[in-house]
Amino acid sequence: MTPHDEAIVKKWKNKIRHDSRMRLSLTKDEQSQMFREYCDHLVRIAPQIRIENDAEEDAATPTIRIGKNIRYQALPLGNELEPFLSVLSDSSASVNQIATSLQDQLDKIKVPAFLKAYIAPSCPFCPAAVKQLLSIAQANESIQLTIIDASLFQEMAEADHIQSSPTVLLDDQFRWTGSIQLLEVLDMVVNRDPSKLSVLSLKGMFDDGNALGVAQMMIDSGKIFPAFLETLIHAKWPVRLGAMVAFETIVEKNKSLAARVIPPLWEHFKSADDQVQGDIVYLLGESGDASVIPKLKSVLDGPYDPEIKEAAVEALEKLGQ
Repeated sequence: MTPHDEAIVKKWKNKIRHDSRMRLSLTKDEQSQMFREYCDHLVRIAPQIRIENDAEEDAATPTIRIGKNIRYQALPLGNELEPFLSVLSDSSASVNQIATSLQDQLDKIKVPAFLKAYIAPSCPFCPAAVKQLLSIAQANESIQLTIIDASLFQEMAEADHIQSSPTVLLDDQFRWTGSIQLLEVLDMVVNRDPSKLSVLSLKGMFDDGNALGVAQMMIDSGKIFPAFLETLIHAKWPVRLGAMVAFETIVEKNKSLAARVIPPLWEHFKSADDQVQGDIVYLLGESGDASVIPKLKSVLDGPYDPEIKEAAVEALEKLGQ
């Protein structure tokens, strides 16, 4: 942090009349020490900043989190510092300045949107783009915004095929590079096809306790989303749990729609690990579909772990066998 950056923080500190809170997730990533030192430096200059250590089970990258929906996988310095401090102080100024056309679109958002903004320290256009994106994230918590320094996390940038900054990704499907038109971004957020939501988007809805909302989207569309099938066999238990809750809701409201999940689940069964196999057996029992009975009986006769066979017995009992 340069003397100029420190002066910006001191000026901001003198205007703040309340504590400002943020959460810090540290990982085994080699950049974590930089995030720790950055946050400690901020607190030394502005003691009003309160930092909570946040142990995120899925965290793979050190992250500064503000509120429910804004994450920085970046160290805001230089021209990036003032927008960061503004949102840290929960400033409503940027929200109040949102144009009516943008607010109209923000009010229409029904499905959470996951935006990633890749920036670079030397980029002259990035601060303006970040400021714009922060304004809509502050205005609607359904917008989950992550700001990523592409130079700090080059592997992430390469995985997302980032060639220049700023680059904004929506649900890992749509992208904008260079000058960001917020109305265009929000139009896509509002009008995207829910059946094309990514695993990341569905996981975010599960994390927010909205598994029922995921189920209702599929019921309303009459489709089982491809990404939903992936969440049912996801390696992480919390993701599978959210998907299972959604599946049970679909079974309750539309058994014929739920039955479409059975073939791909069963196709994956033999190659799954024991924990996922157990969950698949459970889901077959919850489906209420008699067609799964031979499948469950084959589990009893197959070379499977005793706990999986016990789960098959319970599933058969659920089906009246």
